[in-house]
Amino acid sequence: MKYQTTSYCFAILNCLFLILGAARLFAGEIADEAQSPTAIMEKVFDAYGGKETIEGIHTLHVKGEIEAFMLHDHGTYELYFKRGRKLWVETKYGRSSELRILNGARGYRSTDTLPFEEVSGPRYLAMVYHYKHLDILYDLIHGAYQVHPAGQSSIDGNSVKVFNLEDADGTRMDIYVDEHRYLIVKVTGYFSAGHKSIDLSAEFADFREVGTSMFPFRITNYAGGMKIAEIVFDKYFINQDIADSIFKPAIIQ
Repeated sequence: MKYQTTSYCFAILNCLFLILGAARLFAGEIADEAQSPTAIMEKVFDAYGGKETIEGIHTLHVKGEIEAFMLHDHGTYELYFKRGRKLWVETKYGRSSELRILNGARGYRSTDTLPFEEVSGPRYLAMVYHYKHLDILYDLIHGAYQVHPAGQSSIDGNSVKVFNLEDADGTRMDIYVDEHRYLIVKVTGYFSAGHKSIDLSAEFADFREVGTSMFPFRITNYAGGMKIAEIVFDKYFINQDIADSIFKPAIIQ
């Protein structure tokens, strides 16, 4: 009888261990699922006001001031963005100015001393990268990127999760997601120019609510890890009516 009681106790303990083991495994699976790229991206979308808000932003018009560290100059900065790969960016420094336009598969540039010309190579790719990081949330919602976790890092003392992105065009970018706010605090784009590899980064800070979404009011730009400029925005204008004509320089009108 004693032997049967002991065996019975062992059987109960064995069942408990199996149940507890299964519970731990299930909890682990839930934890893994909560940390999956898909789950993290859902939190990112929520941090920016949700998918409906993100998809509802069709145009942006932004004004601010820019400090160009390598040029040792500062001035004004103005940007127009329109979904459909349209981008207009003008910088006016104390000693020079530049206007860059992206219109679909074509890019253009003019300066205070040079008329508009169509650009290719690194200058065109830099415009494409700029457009894509402005529209990255929309593209993530619509599955334009393959998203792969790439570990953790730290920006300004804050823990971030890093993800590698690649789209059908072959565009490669890393995004850095703040682990507490789930805002994208850095984007790095990689592209090739001949035999050289180029990386451009933008760090986003001073996030504020504009309408029902969040936008950075300070952006620091890097090329090859070197800080090249900092932009401080005054105000965002969302969904203004922006004519397509401003994305068509005189040489193609």
